[in-house]
Amino acid sequence: MVVITLSCCPPKLRGDLSRWMQEIDTGVYVGNLNARVRDNVWDRVCSNIGNGHASMSYSSNNEQKLEFRIHNTQWEPVDYDGIKLIKRRVTKSDDENVIRPKAMTNHINRLSEKKQKSSGVSDTYTVIDIETTGLNPDDEIIELGAVTVENGSVAETYSVLVKTDKKIPEAIIRLTGITEELLASEGTDKSKALSEFAMRCNGKPLVGHNIGFDLNFIKSACAENKIDFVPSKIIDTVKISRKLLDINSYSLSAIADYLDLHYNKDRIHRALDDCLLTQRIYEKLKEI
Repeated sequence: MVVITLSCCPPKLRGDLSRWMQEIDTGVYVGNLNARVRDNVWDRVCSNIGNGHASMSYSSNNEQKLEFRIHNTQWEPVDYDGIKLIKRRVTKSDDENVIRPKAMTNHINRLSEKKQKSSGVSDTYTVIDIETTGLNPDDEIIELGAVTVENGSVAETYSVLVKTDKKIPEAIIRLTGITEELLASEGTDKSKALSEFAMRCNGKPLVGHNIGFDLNFIKSACAENKIDFVPSKIIDTVKISRKLLDINSYSLSAIADYLDLHYNKDRIHRALDDCLLTQRIYEKLKEI
């Protein structure tokens, strides 16, 4: 059995094919031909179809019991370990070759945005982190960090040391490297630092690692200094990691190690460095 399929069929070619084969649908011909006639018919097809496309399938004694030929298309037969397959050459993405009505394009864009919102995934956001004098509500912020991310890439970084009258415990000094002397010489007034920080956060999705801890301190300090702090959405990389990763610890460094992200271990527990590492973790988690 031989099957020939044509994208177009000039009258002269139709006449040749009709002598040997039956047209069962537009451009589809079937017939029982011997090898010599089959090859001659295929030669006639290739010589007379012009810019049209043609394919021929027929019985064979190979492993697939099938053979095929293709003419004038970007698809071509290839041999893959004795199995004949069709290779399609793609020069552009399918989307670039499809012309959609404007209404359909708008609908697809809306669905894409809706999917992104429902999944909690953002490409434009601000990563935040703080360092404090301790874990209790009456402790003070001593450093603020923020990284603005646009389309998945870091666009701006912000870091500021915050002055405080509260004594910094030795454990915090060892953990962060931030001393009272450093705050006295390089620190910024709390109200000014919070105002600049809030400006980078308001109206934007915020990403943070165990971000609830940071937000409690930030909201309290902003309220105390009468500063508006109104982010649009909160994304916690700890919560995302717990859903996606099966590991013993969900600390920032443990997740970074698990995801094979290289970082300066001496700079962990500094606000800006933690922000940058959190951003890399978040982008990596989005790929899972």
